[in-house]
Amino acid sequence: MNNYTQRLLLTVWRKKTTLLVAGLLITIILFGLQYSSRLQQNRNGSAEEADRRNGMVFVEKTTKANEVSLERVHRRKQSREDQNEEEERKDVEEKLGIPNVNLDGQNPYVPKRRIVHFDLKGAPPKIDYIKRILPLIKNLGATGILIEYEDMFPYDGSLKHLAAKNAYSKKQILEIQRAADELKLTVIPLIQTFGHVEFALKHREFIKIREVLTSPQALCPSKNLSLDFISEMISQVLELHPKSKYLHIGCDEVFQMGECELCRLELHDNLFLRHVQNVANLVMEKRAGIKVIIWDDMLRHLSSQTMLDIQLGRLVEPMVWVYAEDIYRFVQPQVWEKYAAVFKTAWTASAFKGAFGETLYVPDARRHLENNLRWLDVMAQQERNFKDGFSGIVLTGWQRYDHFAVLCELLPAAIPSLALSLLAVSHGYFNSSLKSQFIGSLSCPQHTNRHSPFINLLGDPFLWDKLGRCMFPGSPFFRLIYRLNTVELEAQDYLRTTTRNKGWLTEYNLRRNYSLPLRIEELTSDLPRIYHGVVSIARSAFDAMNSIFDNYTISEWIEQRIYPYVLQLERLQNQSNAIKNVNVWPVRPLSPLKDLQRLGVPIIVP
Repeated sequence: MNNYTQRLLLTVWRKKTTLLVAGLLITIILFGLQYSSRLQQNRNGSAEEADRRNGMVFVEKTTKANEVSLERVHRRKQSREDQNEEEERKDVEEKLGIPNVNLDGQNPYVPKRRIVHFDLKGAPPKIDYIKRILPLIKNLGATGILIEYEDMFPYDGSLKHLAAKNAYSKKQILEIQRAADELKLTVIPLIQTFGHVEFALKHREFIKIREVLTSPQALCPSKNLSLDFISEMISQVLELHPKSKYLHIGCDEVFQMGECELCRLELHDNLFLRHVQNVANLVMEKRAGIKVIIWDDMLRHLSSQTMLDIQLGRLVEPMVWVYAEDIYRFVQPQVWEKYAAVFKTAWTASAFKGAFGETLYVPDARRHLENNLRWLDVMAQQERNFKDGFSGIVLTGWQRYDHFAVLCELLPAAIPSLALSLLAVSHGYFNSSLKSQFIGSLSCPQHTNRHSPFINLLGDPFLWDKLGRCMFPGSPFFRLIYRLNTVELEAQDYLRTTTRNKGWLTEYNLRRNYSLPLRIEELTSDLPRIYHGVVSIARSAFDAMNSIFDNYTISEWIEQRIYPYVLQLERLQNQSNAIKNVNVWPVRPLSPLKDLQRLGVPIIVP
C-alpha cells in the first residue's frame, strides 16, 4: 500500500506540469461556462426588460392613439351635433319666417340707446295708456322715448293757437316724464322747426312766416319773425322738460325752400344750413350743454366741406332715417364717410309702423323686423368710422304722414310689431331663443304644441293668428283690426262684384234706373248681412278704443275706416230699392247722356 502511494505521488510529481496545465484549462473552462451562463442570464434579463419597456411604450402609444381617436370621434360628434343644431335652428327660424340678415352671431351689435318714438300728431293716446306702455317697452329693452308733440303740446301766450282742442295739459306732460323717470327712460322732445310745420302755419296768425303763401308746409328761414316764433316754441317745450339733455328740432323734408322773395336769390344749401345753425344756437343759448338732433335727409347731398365750414358737427347730431329694407340704397357708403368726417357721432332711425302706406291700419311686422335687422348690420359696419360711435337707434312709429293726412296704423295695433323689432335691436338679433321674453312681454298664453312655431311671419305677417289671444295693453283693438280686415275685404268684394263684375247694378244701370228686378233681388240678397257686419264693427270699435283714445280720435278713425263702407252700402241699398220699383221701361235706344258733350262727344238726337 505504501509502495502504491509512493509510486502515485512520484507519478504526479513527474507529471506535475501536465497536471497544472490540465487544471488550469479546466479552471478556465469552468470559469468560461459560468461567465457564459451569467451572460445568457443577463441577456435574458435585458430582453425581458426590453420587452417590458417595449410593452409599456406600446401600451402608452396605444392609449394615446385611443385618446386621439376618441378625441377625434368626440370632435366629429360635436361637429355633427353643432351642425344639426345649426340646421335645426335654421329650420326653426325658417318656420318662424325671420328675415335672413347676415349678422355676427358670436358678437352681436347692440345700439347703446334704444328709443321708442311716440307720434302725437295722430291719435294721441290717453296718458294712462302711455303709462301702461312704458313698462312694456322697458322690459323689451328700450332706454328712452322720443315724443313728437306737434299740436298736442299745451302752448300758451303768443302760441296758444297751436294747441289742439284735445292737447295734453302741462300736468299731463309732467306726468309722462315722471313715469319715464321712474323706469329710467330718457325723454327726448321733438318739435318741427323748418318743414312739416303745417300744424302752426295753417293758422291765420302765422301766414306771414310761410315760405309759400298758399302752403303751410315750410316756414321762411329769412324772416326774423320765423326765428322769434321758433324761439318761443323752444322755450315753452324746454320749460316743461327740465331734465331733457336732448332736443330734436326736425328739419326733414323741407319741400318748399328758396321760393319767397327774400330766399329765392340764395342757394338752397346755404338757406338750410344757416337756418339749422340759427335754431341750434337758439337751443344752446336757452340750455347749456343740451344736444340738438336733426333728421339727416336734407344733408345727404351736401358736401362735407360745406358742413365743415360752419362747424355743423359742433351744433347738431344727425339722425339717419331709412324705413325700407335696403339701407344702403338710400344712404350710400360715401354718405356715411361724409357724415363721419363732419360729425363725431350719429343716430339712426328705423320704424315699427307707419312706413309702408298712408292708409294701412296694421303694420307688416316682418318688413319692419327686417328693416331693424338691416340697421343692426349697417350700424355694426359703420360705427367704427365715427369718433364717438353711434349714439343709438330710434324706432319710429308714425300715426299719420303729415298734419293733413288720414290716420295710418295706430299704436295698439302695432304693439306686436314694436315688441318684435325692439327685442331685436336690444339683443342684436331675433331668433327662437327670445320666444319666452317675446311671449311673456305680450302676456300671451304658452303654446301647448312645442312643434308649432310661436310666430309665422311668412304666413302671418300681421301676427293676428299667433298673437290673437294675447293680453297686452290695447290687445282688444288689435283683435278688432283683424275683424275689420275680414269685414272690409268682404264689403270690397261684394261692392266690386255687384257694381262692376255683374251687368245689372253698374253705374249705368243705377243712373238710368234700368235693370231687371229679378237680377237685382239676387244681387242684393247678401246686402243686409254685409251692412250689419260693417255697422257692428263700428260699434265694437268704440268699446275697443275707449280706454286708449279720446272721443275725437275714436270718431276720426271710425269715419275714415268704416263710415265710407256704410255710405256705399246704404247708397246701393237705396238705389236698388228704387230700381226694383220700376215695372215699365222705355224702348231702346235710350237717350244719350247730355253730360258727355263736355267730354267732346257729339250728342245727336233724331
